[in-house]
Amino acid sequence: MRTTALLVRFLLELALAAAAGYAAWNLADGGWRAAVGLLAPISVIALWATFLSPKALVAIPPWSRILLEALLFGGVGYLCWLAGAQFTGPALAVLWVVDRAVLWLTRGAPSVLEPEGAARER
Repeated sequence: MRTTALLVRFLLELALAAAAGYAAWNLADGGWRAAVGLLAPISVIALWATFLSPKALVAIPPWSRILLEALLFGGVGYLCWLAGAQFTGPALAVLWVVDRAVLWLTRGAPSVLEPEGAARER
């Protein structure tokens, strides 16, 4: 179960970056559209790599990780909703909540995607 939740988490990370680009492209005007549409997913990926990835450059407390994830998924979900994706935006946020709950409930369970003993709080 944990392995599936980790795979879903990875797919949600990719969807988050794509959704950020979609929202930025659709909410930006004129000449800024391409720049913002490119910078939004790059910014999301940079934040994720710096603070949230398993090999994050900056270690932050678990509650800060959850708060940052909630801000990213909730914020991008809301922006997608504003951009016209009334189902997809909220679905992204809801799927994150469900996946986060499954990861919490299966913490400490073995997974082929994590080295033994590495199932830390995510």
